[in-house]
Amino acid sequence: HVHAFSIVTTTRRSAGIIVTNSGRGSTCSSSTTAIHSSLNGNNNDNYSRELRLREEAESPFRKVRQFFTIALLGGAMTSLAVSSARILAAMNGVNTDLMQESVVNAGVDVIGVAGLVFLYKRDMEAQESRLKRAAKGAEFAKLMIRGTFGDINGKSIVTSLFEKGRGLEKRAVIVAAGKDRITTVLQEAAALSDSLNLNDLVIVPVVMPSCSAPLGLDMELIQQENIALPAGGNWVSVIMDEATQAKEQKIDVEKEGFCVVLKKNGRVGQRTKGINLARMCGEVEERQALGMDVKNI
Repeated sequence: HVHAFSIVTTTRRSAGIIVTNSGRGSTCSSSTTAIHSSLNGNNNDNYSRELRLREEAESPFRKVRQFFTIALLGGAMTSLAVSSARILAAMNGVNTDLMQESVVNAGVDVIGVAGLVFLYKRDMEAQESRLKRAAKGAEFAKLMIRGTFGDINGKSIVTSLFEKGRGLEKRAVIVAAGKDRITTVLQEAAALSDSLNLNDLVIVPVVMPSCSAPLGLDMELIQQENIALPAGGNWVSVIMDEATQAKEQKIDVEKEGFCVVLKKNGRVGQRTKGINLARMCGEVEERQALGMDVKNI
């Protein structure tokens, strides 16, 4: 019995030496890569390199956190495998005195693995959220609009929503609703023309569910200096995506409508249920009165 025990122990130790010495470079590296791949899934090619670099700039220490999390996770999983092997050995009558200690170690390892996986997943979800937000901003940046934008000759200009150096330092407010609601919004914009100018707001009306410009309406309403019309880009895809999110929040897209307010710096500022231009202007004027920043809202 003693002879058999000695053989098992020696074999286990020699196996440990093999893993520690000859397998340190390739085995550990491949196992870490495997853990990283299994936790990440297959989402590596969904975003451009530019978007990923932008996301990394916003969260510069994420890669460091992920490295240490994966390293700790690999160690915890290795420890769990060793404890499991000892438990199996004890169940077969080998090293029975280590049974209780191995069970405790295995429990701690399981808790550690679960906690590290949770932290890693949460970090990855935050990364995915930032990437989606950046991708959405890139989609908006490709949209084109047409308007006079206060040109003294009334000349119509076609420009991108976020084109740098375009000479249009205004916040674009995309208002999407049914044709009747859009007509009312354009009438409200005419009444608030001075306030819209003062608050650097330009209204971009989109008729739902066709996601098109409000053609066929009164030309005086459409040709206001604070009104810009969709003129190019994948407006249907972008607005339908926004409409889907609005419907999930129980918003009647055609009767109530919704707004997407775009900042001057090219980011989505806010999304609102319903369309209330007077309230938007009032909020900006309140911030001005309080001495708060109104350039980056």
